[in-house]
Amino acid sequence: MSTAITPEALYRDYHEKVERYISSHVSDMQDRADLKQQVFLNAIAALDAYDPSRAAPGTWLYIITRNAVTDYYRRRSRSPEPTELEELDRMEQPQDASPLSGDVESRLLTQETLEELAKALEELPERERNIVILRFYDGLSAQETAQRVGVSYANVRVLQHNALRKLRRCLAEAGIF
Repeated sequence: MSTAITPEALYRDYHEKVERYISSHVSDMQDRADLKQQVFLNAIAALDAYDPSRAAPGTWLYIITRNAVTDYYRRRSRSPEPTELEELDRMEQPQDASPLSGDVESRLLTQETLEELAKALEELPERERNIVILRFYDGLSAQETAQRVGVSYANVRVLQHNALRKLRRCLAEAGIF
């Protein structure tokens, strides 16, 4: 996508990912639809402020989506039920646990932290960044990622491990870990 992003292109290219992310966190169908609409309204309102040198469009929209889901739970003034938390953990953590698993969920809720994560992702080599996005944002398995990227399953595992180690180091330097 070029640096000049139109609202139509943003929706066309990312609506399924936004919907999938929201659906993995919110059980009520009407709330999911409302949240998706809110995400794109927020994104369109902030489109003039979008800086492609700071984050890729998908990363930027992921941050907006994540914040919308976080705000949704804040507005409801309650935490997700234990069964919802278990479901979130199951859906967000790939079968092969990563060095970023565990208590990271609670540390990645603030806007500042998400911005640091976006910056750290942009510092990764393109292949590693793509693997992290495919695995953790798109929710693909290591095997699916290997097929999509055109490398072996073992290579995906090694690249993912290296990328997550680099992300952890970048976030530690930023004071996140």
